[in-house]
Amino acid sequence: MWKYTVRRLLLIIPTLFLLGTILFFMLRVLPGDEALFITSGEESVATIEDIEKLREAWGLNDPLYVQYGRWLWDIFQPVKRGDWLWLPKFDLGYSRYADRPVVDALASKIEVTATLAFLSVVVALAWSLPLGIISALWRGSWIDQTIRVITAAGIAMPNFWVAILMLLFLVKFFNWIPPVQHVSIFDEPLTALKRLIFPALVIGFRSASTISRMTRSTMLEVIGDDYIRTARAKGLGPYVVTMRHALANAIIPVLTMAGLLVAALMDGAVIIERIFTLPGLGQQIVDATSARDFVMVQGIVLILALFMMIWILVVDLLYAWIDPRIRYE
Repeated sequence: MWKYTVRRLLLIIPTLFLLGTILFFMLRVLPGDEALFITSGEESVATIEDIEKLREAWGLNDPLYVQYGRWLWDIFQPVKRGDWLWLPKFDLGYSRYADRPVVDALASKIEVTATLAFLSVVVALAWSLPLGIISALWRGSWIDQTIRVITAAGIAMPNFWVAILMLLFLVKFFNWIPPVQHVSIFDEPLTALKRLIFPALVIGFRSASTISRMTRSTMLEVIGDDYIRTARAKGLGPYVVTMRHALANAIIPVLTMAGLLVAALMDGAVIIERIFTLPGLGQQIVDATSARDFVMVQGIVLILALFMMIWILVVDLLYAWIDPRIRYE
């Protein structure tokens, strides 16, 4: 297991390198650049010569292979971290639009998006698994039909529409509007959770609907197996049969689905953060794309990709923890 984990972690490095390389060249072929954006505007008096001077000073006129080599050097430049330890610098670049290093600019953004994603996963799993199990155990009943209607509606409704409805509901009946200032969850946990819980409910609602229906399907397949009938014949209680035997075997496909839905959570966060005015990576990547801040966009995409690969690894390791028959060599 340890060898498999280390191997998977090491594979993250070439994967991020390949992704970063593709992203670097794809962004550079887009029209416009940061020099043109920064000097544009109604009150701008910059001339073409001024724009060219900026491009020359920032290295935007250099050939792509020169810019690419400079980007690689910033990331892999060895830096001494101790008496005998040298590590890559991992410098994601300098955002001229934000006027600060990308890592510094994204530090607080990562916290917001990571907390929102974690709460969304907790919300999704907290009510999708029980609803899926109940729907399978009471198959064909009015309870099953009600749950299936709710989950079908959850899948059909887009996140942004649910977010707008929730925001209107909160404003109308509770006089609640998103705060202008965001506080760190490490400084004021309750205040931060009060602001993040509603966006987390919106993002988690659709994922929970999908997971709930998947749980119902896998539970129905497992409940009819011989070992479940044997467990009941031995006199085991319904709770033990359902949770220890049925759910333990039905949860593997559900975990796969949950792992894939995290990508959907991150996609939804881009829109939801904008609706609820959350200063996260979703809001930042929209602003950076509009400003042609390619360095910032690269940094955000690489961070999100790193998060996704670590999450998929965690899901794979959970397989072996839940099902002893699964072993990684």
